[in-house]
Amino acid sequence: MDQFFLRVERKKLYLKIISAIMIALVWGLSVFLFAGQEVVRNPRKPISGNAGRVLEMQKVWQVGDEAGLFYFKNPHDLQVSSDGSIFVADVEQLLKFSADGRFEGNFYKKGQGPEEIAGFFFHRVYGNRLLIYDPTANKIIQMDLDGNFIGGLKLQKGPYNDFYGLSSGWFVFVEMVYPPLEKRTEGLHDVSCLIKLVSPDGQEEKEVYLFKMKTFLAPQAGASWDPWNALLSYDGRWLYVNCRRNYLVDVLDLKTGKLLFSFTRDYPSVKYVEKPVDIYFRKQYKFPKIEYEIDIRNMFLDKRFIWIQTSTTDRKKGDLFDIFDESGRFIDSFYSGLKGSVLAVNGNYVYVLEKDEKENLFLSKYFIVDSVK
Repeated sequence: MDQFFLRVERKKLYLKIISAIMIALVWGLSVFLFAGQEVVRNPRKPISGNAGRVLEMQKVWQVGDEAGLFYFKNPHDLQVSSDGSIFVADVEQLLKFSADGRFEGNFYKKGQGPEEIAGFFFHRVYGNRLLIYDPTANKIIQMDLDGNFIGGLKLQKGPYNDFYGLSSGWFVFVEMVYPPLEKRTEGLHDVSCLIKLVSPDGQEEKEVYLFKMKTFLAPQAGASWDPWNALLSYDGRWLYVNCRRNYLVDVLDLKTGKLLFSFTRDYPSVKYVEKPVDIYFRKQYKFPKIEYEIDIRNMFLDKRFIWIQTSTTDRKKGDLFDIFDESGRFIDSFYSGLKGSVLAVNGNYVYVLEKDEKENLFLSKYFIVDSVK
């Protein structure tokens, strides 16, 4: 009888293995186990049949500096609320625009008070709240979407290097730990990137996972080597992280503190072209020679897919973007057709920072006419 049940269990296991292989074949990808970690390896071509096209988009509006109200210096970290309102960070500015591009206010107040921000900040939109992390004061400021102060929260641990939002009510941060000054010899060094959760009252801190990235450090100089790109899923369960020069994204389960899987695709790395300043820095500080560009320049989330901005670009067609679903399948790939820098993607809209011939900055909203599959 025991042998009978053993044969049944073996048959079940065999069927599960065959099923997994068939699913992988249907997806057009391969799944490997590397050091106990599942890696979804996609082919060079995505599932979409018209990959490589230039994405068709129409400009909805464009806004530029308004005297006495705001002045674009370095717009970044653009967030979109559920009603389409836009919140964008700039140098000592937190600007709000309506869905149709009207300027609605600057919520930045410089200072040390409860409603004030000491310097650089991070912000995220959650429902009808705006969460602002001030690393200098190491505090969270809460506002409503009209800029009215709701409350502040001083954190007991920290400060942190970036803020990603909420996971089951806990604040999600990364803390980067660099080698001490006396150990910063000329060369590549490991930087510990600690993913941490902080309780809603700011009192408790939990270390969830440790990533490592390489950076160049010398006694009197420093320069980035590996990238750091991280995105929190809409439901706050997963953190998508790219911290290597090669094409690889890790998916971290914030609840269990374990990597669920990683995904990549067959990507032809772009040859790096050295500039005169690069040559000077390399010779002066013994900086390693760069052979190839970083494969992944940036990552964005829309309501369905993960957008990967690659290092591949074309003067006429713009930057190449790859599209993945939450399971790591390579769904689509296209050129943006834009000359500016993508700041955010939200549903059928793309928000872009553009320049004119006089180097004036503009924030533009585009509607995606072409379907992303």
